[in-house]
Amino acid sequence: MLAFRDRHRWLLLERSQKPPVKSKVSEREETTRHYVHDSLFKNTSAQDETDTAEPQSRQLLDVVLSQMNIFLDSDLTIGSRSSNTEFSLTEAYRRRSWGGLVKRKIAHWREGYGLELLAPRITAARRMNQHQELVKSAMVVTNNDTLNHLGDDVDRHIDSLTKANHVHLAHVLRILNASVEMKATDSWGYLQNGSWSGLAGYLQRGEVDIGCTAMFMLPSRLPIVHFISAPVKTKSAFLFRPPPLSFVQNIFTLPFSRAVWLSSVALLALMGALLYCNLKLEFRRGEHTLQSAAEPVKASWSDVVLLSFGVVCQQGAEVEARGVSGRTITFLLYISVIFLYTSYSACIVALLQSTTDSIQTLRDLYESGMEMGVLDIVYSHHFFSIASDPLRRSIYTKKINPPGGPSNFFSLEEGLAKVRKGLFAFHHELGPGYYIVSNTFLEEEKCGLHTVTYSQDFVSPWIAVTKNSPLKEIFAIAYRMLHESGLQIRESERFYQKKPDCSSAGSSFVSVGIADCYPALLVLGYGALCSLLAFLLERLVHNKFSGRVEFEATCWRAVERLPAFPRTKQS
Repeated sequence: MLAFRDRHRWLLLERSQKPPVKSKVSEREETTRHYVHDSLFKNTSAQDETDTAEPQSRQLLDVVLSQMNIFLDSDLTIGSRSSNTEFSLTEAYRRRSWGGLVKRKIAHWREGYGLELLAPRITAARRMNQHQELVKSAMVVTNNDTLNHLGDDVDRHIDSLTKANHVHLAHVLRILNASVEMKATDSWGYLQNGSWSGLAGYLQRGEVDIGCTAMFMLPSRLPIVHFISAPVKTKSAFLFRPPPLSFVQNIFTLPFSRAVWLSSVALLALMGALLYCNLKLEFRRGEHTLQSAAEPVKASWSDVVLLSFGVVCQQGAEVEARGVSGRTITFLLYISVIFLYTSYSACIVALLQSTTDSIQTLRDLYESGMEMGVLDIVYSHHFFSIASDPLRRSIYTKKINPPGGPSNFFSLEEGLAKVRKGLFAFHHELGPGYYIVSNTFLEEEKCGLHTVTYSQDFVSPWIAVTKNSPLKEIFAIAYRMLHESGLQIRESERFYQKKPDCSSAGSSFVSVGIADCYPALLVLGYGALCSLLAFLLERLVHNKFSGRVEFEATCWRAVERLPAFPRTKQS
């Protein structure tokens, strides 16, 4: 019978012979719904009310109520007449379905004085003490050894959520003065073939009252469970060391801004033009412009271009100005390029030690070229495999579990070891992961760790109770009391490590690899290819023209060897 399980307040009043008294009670209890069961009460005199023996009608009422589902979430009050002008209000409920009826006097009403409360106004607050009633619960265990270390700090990075939640539940049960019967399962519970498995299945079937281990608040779980508290502030995300800046950008174009690059090119062009004019003037005056030339040689534009590139690359050139003006131009060109070269080199050294900050979103991480892995745990297999949007589906099919390739599901230690080597992003619960990072990473390796959230479903797991559970309110109050006392944070910090502090940023030696020099090597390779092509082209042209010249020379020599014919008289 669920007659008293709705959200109304029920008041059973003893029937009176005096209507005015009944009318006053109704006026003062405007928010109370009156339920009068005439068959349970009989009119008695004042002398019977003061008698110590309970009337037969009240005994019958107790028998009837003890067979009804009047649990902790019900609000049933019995109004017993003490006199014609006084009522005693007693609440009645049952702690559990197998328990007896509990009655407690909560208020006294007297005409002219109104209602006098004898207990807290909030119903759940009055019923916190469960007198060691049994509470059924279940926890999620992924490592069998966890059951041997639920209360200590041994391997606190294994099943950290379950261990922290178990300690929280122990405090809650002490607040409620209740005992517990605990079950263990290996899954948080997912809908499979129309039925729920794991912890969610226990709660849906009513086999347990509360989940010891928190679970993610998913839309699919809302119809079967009720979430009451998030005692552990944790989340799961991709953890990675930002790759070097050279991994995602060409650092050889970054030292100068676009305006500086344009200004530098303009400066070289201006200096080259002035130098060309000066060399041309020196040629007219008969001065040597080539170091090895015995006679004045006219300098061309190609000589000036080679001179400018030689200055930029800090190399010499055969073209050399002899006049004061030409040497002044050359000197200013060298000084300008030295300052530019020094600034450029300093920026390159700094950029080689820099990491990129361009990876801010999940798409940035996917397109960065880094390898990706996931913690080998039940919920990771489930959530990554059911991803439907194109980006997350591509991450699963191309990065995490490619068809025909090795699966990138790793243990916590193995995944973080790959993160330490670099160019690898590992999805896991951050609190236990930071514990491994603190114990295994070098100080400089702890600096710059970045995270990217895969899905909002992996944020702040919640404690769940059975849907429409009568224990919902008292559990919610107990967890709130636990939070207000500070015990919730204290116990969470026992099992969850905060992000390690960076105490030695930039103090480590950074080696330069092939990837860092790739643009420079690319220029060198293309330059070598272009020079080879130019060489072959020159050789081809040379052979073509030299062959023609040689043929003509052979022909002339053959003609010259021909005998001379005598001339006739007529000729």
